[in-house]
Amino acid sequence: MDNNNFLTAREAADYLGFALSYLYKLTSTHKVPFYTPTGKHILFKRSELEEWVNNSRVATNDELVAKAQTNIMKKGGKL
Repeated sequence: MDNNNFLTAREAADYLGFALSYLYKLTSTHKVPFYTPTGKHILFKRSELEEWVNNSRVATNDELVAKAQTNIMKKGGKL
């Protein structure tokens, strides 16, 4: 196992800028990817945390308007 790719819970919380308690809340609700190889200690893969953050992007208002306009036009509506 390459220990450079895995982070402890404290390291992951620091990396993400979260409180440790909030990170534990995310793990208890399975909202963030994690590993428990010993059944006790929680580990996180740095690359998976990066992907999780990247997939959490919120669209801008302009992007939402453009998407809504596209959907209206696809359904034969008028703007």
